Amino acid sequence: MNLQLALILLGVLTFAGIVFFSLWQSRYEGRPLLERSLGWLQVVLERAPVEQLVSRLRPRNIARRVRQKEPSLVASAQFDLSGDAQRDQAPTASAGTSDPGASGIERGASAQSLQSEIGGQPLRIDYWARLPGTSLVSRDTALAVFREHEIDLQRPRTIHGRTEPGNVWLDLATASADEVFLDLIVSLQMADRDGSVTESELTRFNNLAYYMSESLNRSLKFDMTIEEALPQAARLERFCQEFDLLAVIHIEPAPGSGFSGPDIVRAVDRAGMRLGKDDMFHLYDPRTGASRFSLAKRSEAGSFSYDELESGMLRGLVLFLNVPTVPRPSQAFSDLISVATYVCTQIGGSLVDPQKGALSDAQFDGIARQIRSLESSMKRYGIEPGSEEAIRLF
Repeated sequence: MNLQLALILLGVLTFAGIVFFSLWQSRYEGRPLLERSLGWLQVVLERAPVEQLVSRLRPRNIARRVRQKEPSLVASAQFDLSGDAQRDQAPTASAGTSDPGASGIERGASAQSLQSEIGGQPLRIDYWARLPGTSLVSRDTALAVFREHEIDLQRPRTIHGRTEPGNVWLDLATASADEVFLDLIVSLQMADRDGSVTESELTRFNNLAYYMSESLNRSLKFDMTIEEALPQAARLERFCQEFDLLAVIHIEPAPGSGFSGPDIVRAVDRAGMRLGKDDMFHLYDPRTGASRFSLAKRSEAGSFSYDELESGMLRGLVLFLNVPTVPRPSQAFSDLISVATYVCTQIGGSLVDPQKGALSDAQFDGIARQIRSLESSMKRYGIEPGSEEAIRLF
């Protein structure tokens, strides 16, 4: 029986008791005891902290307290490899909840606005301008003009050209020096996990396009106006904030102890992980060579030193998976659990969430459900997890 039902039942019994007593006593005294009793009950109810009780019983507050006890995905802006800052933080819920995100924008409002746009226009990542021409331009000539003015821009930007002959679009930054191009396109990414482009930067990008048009004697056509681009950039920013989540598992040693560096090396090597980027261990995809998930030292930087791995002691390990940037993230998380369980067994640790709560199979299943939901939601917006577009955004 919950608290709300108990209060209701108590009130009903109290009222019934007062009515019964009033009727019984009125038979002998003929006095309006019922009226006085009802008045007394009204005074008691006015003094009772009813609003506080009702507030605690609201479904939203109950859901928040329950959710805080369950492991969940972590917003990348809240990810702390040392594990210290996350002890007092509630877990970040998966896409579609109403808890504020790390950016300060409510994740619930973001999810609702995105949900209302399903079936609408696809997410647009770039603001671009096309410079068609009738004469050929060399790679170096076009790049020289572009690089002279791109320094005013902060967001990722590129210049592509359509080869002649061949009719193939190439990124001029990676094309060979002998390539020549007929048409050019300059583009600016409108948003990523750090925010969206401003009107000022879009204006500076337009100035770059105008200058290239004049310098290379080409016409100019923008994909959209600045006024049209700004809402698209805001929509893309909401998408990034909603789905920029990581699955995080800590491996903790017994109280008062640590993990031996050589023991860690042996365990992660047998699990198939290799030391790589940022001096962390990674499980690499054998087909693409990309990291599927990573293992870091529990510290502010997270990187391992060779001295620690040869003879040092470490106070904890962190396994983490950047959910939107890997193909089939639900399968990657399943592999992460297998690696975490194996390494934990080999070095004598325990698996806990970022708030240091012990993890069970049921809790792993809960995180896996969140990842599957996120994976499905991303696809509905036309962004495949692990795709080139997802990697650009996250």
